[in-house]
Amino acid sequence: MAQSTRRSHENRIKELKIGFGMKRMPCGQCEANAIFFRICIVAYNLFRLFLLKTLAPSWDRHQVQTIRWRLYKIAVTIVFHGVHVFLKVRRGPCKLFYDIRLRIWEFATA
Repeated sequence: MAQSTRRSHENRIKELKIGFGMKRMPCGQCEANAIFFRICIVAYNLFRLFLLKTLAPSWDRHQVQTIRWRLYKIAVTIVFHGVHVFLKVRRGPCKLFYDIRLRIWEFATA
């Protein structure tokens, strides 16, 4: 296996262990741990899909902790007005949210 490929696999394993809480299994029951493992794998795959399909290529190199810090923790207000739901965002990250929303729509309708 090439050095860069091995490093890539090692980084994904590290991301899974650290970023998704898989350093230790939650209990001593094999079946429960297997379910926990599968849920974490699904969460990781959904995160990678979100990262690759909705964020700009410059975000690809970031780990889940950085994405949480830079994206998920942006303060927003959810406003319900009749049957519509609005997301009020500061002006700075507003373009980022618009781009993400557009890419999600493009991915969903492709």
